[in-house]
Amino acid sequence: MTLLAPASLLRLYLRPQAGRVAWLALLLFGGIGLQLANPQIIRFFLDATQSQGREGSLIFAAGLFLAFALGQQVLGLLSAYTGEQVAWAATNGIRQDLTLHCLRLDLEFHKSHTPGEMIDRIDGDASALGGFFSQMLLRLAANGLLIASILALLFAEDWRVGAALAVYTAVTLVLLGLLPTGMSIWMRRRTWL
Repeated sequence: MTLLAPASLLRLYLRPQAGRVAWLALLLFGGIGLQLANPQIIRFFLDATQSQGREGSLIFAAGLFLAFALGQQVLGLLSAYTGEQVAWAATNGIRQDLTLHCLRLDLEFHKSHTPGEMIDRIDGDASALGGFFSQMLLRLAANGLLIASILALLFAEDWRVGAALAVYTAVTLVLLGLLPTGMSIWMRRRTWL
């Protein structure tokens, strides 16, 4: 059995769940849209307050802010639940494939590794990957989309502020890319299967 790259692993085990993954993407986009809308509502509220705006428009803005904040929380909850479902189904496929792989190994391998050790490794590794799918990868995608959207809004407001923060973001991402990743360390440790 060859060691798959993380992207290949994702494609292999997420492809059967294309509908759930698409639903998850819609939930993420909706949550990000609501996160970006709330500061605009606050800006409208503050501008209307300073210009002695009508009381009705202020109450409407406050209600809209609360509705969007509640919607954002609901979408966050739904995306976390859907992410866990996707991760659980994907890791069950990984568990099944790892178990079949272990059953096909020669007798020497089974003499040197106890059944408890193999169960611990199969279940532990699959659970760790499930946590990676549902937590790390989901948060990374959502935060990446949020940063890109914020930069787009900043460029629309003032291109100089957008450019300065885009440079800052690029430098930060490059510096973070130079750090060793937890996934590569994890993959080096788990090589005996």
